[in-house]
Amino acid sequence: MRSYYFGCFGIFLLMAFTADAQMPSMLLNGKESNLVYLQKLEVNVVIDGAIATTTWTMTFKNSGKQTLEGELNFPLPQGVPVSSYALDINGVLREAVPVEKAKATMVFENTERRRVDPGLLEKVDGNTFRTRIYPINAEGVRVVRIGYEQELSWQGQRDLQYKLPLAFTYPIEEFSLHISVPGASQRPQLDGQNGGDLDFGQWKQVWSVEKKWKDYRADQPISIRIPQTTGAGAILMQQVGNHYFYAASVFPKPERIEKAVPHHIAILWDASLSGLRRDRKKEFELLEGYLTKLADVTVDLVSFSNKVGESRKFTVHNGGWQSLKKALQEVVYDGGTQFGALRLADYPCDEYLLFSDGHSSFGSDRIQVGDRPVYSIVAVADADYPFLQALSQRTGGELINLNEVAAGKARELLAYESLQFLGVRNAEGLEESYPSMPTTLTGGLTVAGISYKPVQTVVLQFGYGKRVVREEKVELDFARQQDSETNVSRIWAEKKIAELDTHYEDNKEDIKHLGRSYGIVTRNTSLMVLENIMDYVTYDIEPPLELRDQYDQLLKGREQNRGFLRRQVADNAEQYFNELLSWWNEAPQANQQPDAPAMEHRGGSGSNQRQARSLGQGGVVADTVAYVPRAASSGGQTGTIRGSVAGMQTRTVTNSGEMIVHAQASPAPPAASQDQVVVTGMGVRRNSNAGYLPAVRVRGTDEDKEAGPAPGGGSFTILKADVDTKYLGELKAAAPANRYALYLQLRKDYLNTPLFYYHTAELFLGAGEKEIGLRILSNIAELNAENYELYKLMGYKLKELGEAEAACATFLKVLDWRPFEPQSYRDYGLALEDAGHYQQALDTLYLALTKNYDARIEALYPGIEETLLPEINELIALHPTVNVSSLPKKLLTNMPVDMRVVLNWNQNNTDIDLWVTDPDNERCFYGHRTTAMGGRISHDFTRGLGPEQFMLKKAEKGRYKVEVSYYGDTQVKIAGETVLLVEVYTNYGTPQQKRSLVTLQLKKGSKGGVYVGEFNF
Repeated sequence: MRSYYFGCFGIFLLMAFTADAQMPSMLLNGKESNLVYLQKLEVNVVIDGAIATTTWTMTFKNSGKQTLEGELNFPLPQGVPVSSYALDINGVLREAVPVEKAKATMVFENTERRRVDPGLLEKVDGNTFRTRIYPINAEGVRVVRIGYEQELSWQGQRDLQYKLPLAFTYPIEEFSLHISVPGASQRPQLDGQNGGDLDFGQWKQVWSVEKKWKDYRADQPISIRIPQTTGAGAILMQQVGNHYFYAASVFPKPERIEKAVPHHIAILWDASLSGLRRDRKKEFELLEGYLTKLADVTVDLVSFSNKVGESRKFTVHNGGWQSLKKALQEVVYDGGTQFGALRLADYPCDEYLLFSDGHSSFGSDRIQVGDRPVYSIVAVADADYPFLQALSQRTGGELINLNEVAAGKARELLAYESLQFLGVRNAEGLEESYPSMPTTLTGGLTVAGISYKPVQTVVLQFGYGKRVVREEKVELDFARQQDSETNVSRIWAEKKIAELDTHYEDNKEDIKHLGRSYGIVTRNTSLMVLENIMDYVTYDIEPPLELRDQYDQLLKGREQNRGFLRRQVADNAEQYFNELLSWWNEAPQANQQPDAPAMEHRGGSGSNQRQARSLGQGGVVADTVAYVPRAASSGGQTGTIRGSVAGMQTRTVTNSGEMIVHAQASPAPPAASQDQVVVTGMGVRRNSNAGYLPAVRVRGTDEDKEAGPAPGGGSFTILKADVDTKYLGELKAAAPANRYALYLQLRKDYLNTPLFYYHTAELFLGAGEKEIGLRILSNIAELNAENYELYKLMGYKLKELGEAEAACATFLKVLDWRPFEPQSYRDYGLALEDAGHYQQALDTLYLALTKNYDARIEALYPGIEETLLPEINELIALHPTVNVSSLPKKLLTNMPVDMRVVLNWNQNNTDIDLWVTDPDNERCFYGHRTTAMGGRISHDFTRGLGPEQFMLKKAEKGRYKVEVSYYGDTQVKIAGETVLLVEVYTNYGTPQQKRSLVTLQLKKGSKGGVYVGEFNF
């Protein structure tokens, strides 16, 4: 899938949105830029037997005048993981350490908010590795080092081949290359023109070459051949404790055995947006050769993206496939990829040819296979190889990687039975050899395993299907084969991970353990560099070796502060529940507040402004108060005071009646009128005479109090403003029959712009063309690997459209990426409720309420319980068959209200406010949380993802205005425009409940109210 980045710039190595171009590009606000460029590149390669270890050390120069955040995407060949990563800290490269992926993401974002950014390298969709780097100072440089091991390919039964992929557009000021080949019997040779005259010399049985260039145009790969004796292999061994890891490479010669000729095949053609990147020239070349060999065959063409298109039947006679080829050339690539939409039983045939990158970006990924083989054909660098390999293995087909085999060889893989490695014969003292499943051979094979004997015979079995037709012996002898150049145990771990990854959901805990133990980047393990030793201590991350002594000393004092690091949200759930229940039971008070002008945002900008606001201009702010009952078992006070003190950030915990306040200095707010705050044994209350933020009225006309339907029968009218863009103007002006073709034409200029798809989808949806609108919307899932902000944007729109199952799949992905924050569970739980999965929805929402969150995450969302508790009780009230036995009864009281509004947004570190103005012109918002009519707004979230909630138990007749306001953000990257989901309910929690969902785009700087709609009661 095409990677799109909202940040200041991105550096995409070996990756572009064309089939065969593998060039780096530098992006600024989503466009190419020369502000940041690769100034210096050092590549070191060690080729040990059939294993090559490659290390890239890259120096990036910021030629601009402002500090930037960078993203480097690094795609690697099939099955090759990153195993080392380092980032310069104060001019010295610091090695990364393995961290669970979700935790690493959380730590990265927490430290990023302090403007002290770590380095993070993670695996995203396919075999692409992404590292985020901040800061790259103005006119400064940052250095990144990435290393990986890979098996060499076997060329023509004569040579091993190593290829260094270089495809840089601009010259590199300094480029150096060092290659060493220990133990090779013959001199390595340069294969091709690039690299100049690389002449290998030998010293102490090591062939090596080193060369440096100035202003080098590295636009072609450098390829090295290492001549081998036919049939010869290589064995590497390493002792760890009482056992020996081995990696044995062999190069067996296959026989040619024709398989049964198919008379009917189905081509499953991925027509999603990411299909634009596939090398269709290679795909067509393969089809040409295979159909020519088959001569006469019936072909069903099934194209699919977010949905499956109509199947088309073609007859190939004497290899003639012109009509089929024309149909494939005319395929329109549009929409996300949903493998779950495929039911192979609907297309009965002898075999299936699947042309795809394997990424199921939208909806369900559970393809429904039949009893016929699926051959997965890959012609793009960043495919999801584990998914495609598992699919082919399960059905008896094969994965054919056109990046590694030529079309002629690929045709043979389709036409002939392939020689397979079937495993290692059982023997005493041998265990855990990988691969352990049947593996098709396209050249050489490396088997890694564990021996408990220094001298051992390993018998490798080969065959066709499940028939063993031959065996080869490998003689292990540690005294002769011990190796210090290659980490053999890591090679073994990488092979085990690759096999486990084909069934990731079943094996993810084992994969996580192996990734952390051996420092390998996996789907759920990242590599991380932290700048400050205290960050390693705070987050329980073992640092690299050079910091270990200091870490151990600091660790001794950690236990006494452990209580400040985490808390359980459920500890405060009862407090918020009681507060809500008390509000719900109260009768509204007559409004005695004087008229006041609409609240104006205070001056200033940046973090100081936000801090001033969150601190309420001094004092303890009432909107963060939680009341805690007096302990029944003792005379002491046990409770929590939650709030903000001018100049301090505070957290309060209690233990055995003692009150402990943990405080950290923060910027002091500007001077302003101070609240009078009273601290009592029951909590904190605000003196109503202090005069802070009186009731806010918005002056209007008498029509604001026009009579509407009787209370309990309210309605909501959406007032959604039109978006004005050039492309929308052109589309609206076009005839309806021509709009889709025009959209495809316009798309070329907005290929990587999420809001282009969002706005265009809304246009088609508004015109009643839902199928096209959904297809266009689903493109958002193709734009950036694991971008939760884009997925939330798409998920909100899917909820609005009533596409509940697709929304479930979307928010499940977000939850998988971000299990460390409550919004992920809440979004998924509410989507499950929409889809009718009520028990799972309840369990998920309750987990959101009770899960342990890191203290820094919890601090972003004080009082989110106030939104979750009504949602849990609403679900139980409307679906009484759900099992509530695991929920505490003290939290189970439904509190129906006439009106409920919830504001959600998709951009992190963003502060957006919900305003609701009642018929008396009293506005309820963050600075005025309750109204005389009985309205109540939840706590103000100023740095995270929301939500904010307004509720009114008993609505009086009249008009209620719903508005939102963009207050600001604290993002270190330049983000796209925020998209909101506003959930509006009448008669909430009752059988008469009605809901309206509104998604709208909110531009930065949208100060003041943006009208969403209005209630009429």
